[in-house]
Amino acid sequence: MSYKTILVHLSDKRRAEAVLGPAIHLARRYNSHLIGMHVHAGMPTPPVAMAYGAQVLGSMAGAEQKDAETIAAIFTVATANQPFVAEWRALQVPHVDRAGVVMDHGRAVDLIVAGQADPDWELSPLLDFPERLALESGRPVLVVPYAGRFGEIGRTVVIAWKPGRESARAVFDALPLLQSAQTVYILEIKARDGAPDTALAPDTTIAASLARHGIKPTVHTSVAPDISVGDEILSRLCDLGADLLVMGAYGHSRMRELVFGGATRNIARHMTVPTLFSH
Repeated sequence: MSYKTILVHLSDKRRAEAVLGPAIHLARRYNSHLIGMHVHAGMPTPPVAMAYGAQVLGSMAGAEQKDAETIAAIFTVATANQPFVAEWRALQVPHVDRAGVVMDHGRAVDLIVAGQADPDWELSPLLDFPERLALESGRPVLVVPYAGRFGEIGRTVVIAWKPGRESARAVFDALPLLQSAQTVYILEIKARDGAPDTALAPDTTIAASLARHGIKPTVHTSVAPDISVGDEILSRLCDLGADLLVMGAYGHSRMRELVFGGATRNIARHMTVPTLFSH
């Protein structure tokens, strides 16, 4: 099993090289077809007639076109003389649903790579949408933190495990990474709810299944209140020296997580290492 086609969504020229780093590393490792993609706005029609409206919109579209050309140049330089095939796709759309366009292309690939939403970037609400990709694309999404540089990933992998559909999808979507990792940890977070100690015994079924794929994981069990599961995962990532997290996205209902937080939301906002999400 391998990632034969990888799509990397590049939304921000400032972070393009950082998001490209892990994508290029994986494309080299698996001899993938790497697709770089940027979606930008065309020249919209002003909703109402207004003085200088066309000039203002034209200036905005021109700035986006310039950014698209800058990102394309970064992709071209970064993928030059690589052993894999690199393809660039720049799409100009007349609407704001750019996530939908990326997903239309992403559903035909093995893995999507995207940047974490940057809370300090004023355009992030429009141009960064990794959570939507993870939730709606039907494909595993590797999200790269907005802070820091991450080239080679997947040497020490932590799986945030709970017996549920999303976790199962994430583990088996990550099999190529797990099979090539030096160390794999299965981290099971159990809620602190007054249950007897026997309930804290680790779930070894997924470890046994991975062993049949030639993977020898180490199982760790932690106990934390439900509201602190995300913080517990982040803490253990540091303790274990992980460079990649694998987890299911939105194990609770999406509305509950969006309103109340939840582990997915916590990790998505505060991730410290690249994270592969599956839903």
